[in-house]
Amino acid sequence: MVLVAAWSSHSVAQGHLELLSSMTGTWDVQQRMWPGPKKDPIALPAAIAQRRLIRDSYLDEVMQPVDDRPGQPGAFSRYALLNYNAVTSRYEYASLDTRASQLMVEQTLAIAFGVSATELKLQGGSFLAPEWGSAKNVRFKYRLTIGAIKDNQQTVRLFLTPQTVLPKTEFLAFEYVYTKRP
Repeated sequence: MVLVAAWSSHSVAQGHLELLSSMTGTWDVQQRMWPGPKKDPIALPAAIAQRRLIRDSYLDEVMQPVDDRPGQPGAFSRYALLNYNAVTSRYEYASLDTRASQLMVEQTLAIAFGVSATELKLQGGSFLAPEWGSAKNVRFKYRLTIGAIKDNQQTVRLFLTPQTVLPKTEFLAFEYVYTKRP
């Protein structure tokens, strides 16, 4: 029965392929980080993201700093995958970053085909930050938003809610502003 549902959902998934296709290419990325609620942002090194569509199925992204010479401050590699799962009617996102190598997985609530949204809202689980500012072993809940592409720009935001130590107030923790290269 699941196989039949997946096969009949194939045409629905094709509609979501347009979103994933629009995100392909080379993107310049400006990154900022907020160390906590009501704190000023910290600019992180500029990055380049290579996004490609794999077999019309999912978006593969590799992000690295513009200056990725070994030993440079802020050196990192970030890998992410985004797909639309036609069986569950959800977008699914997973990322792994060498700056904090914990697999982060998020998904949307079920999305009806044909519904246009200004952003994808993905809910994550929780993770443990060994160090966050002066605090040690801070557990966070997290969620991610992926904005629509406007004027060749797209914004991705990661929101954190501390579960231990810090005030349990959600805050914008990371913002990635992507600008597509011609």
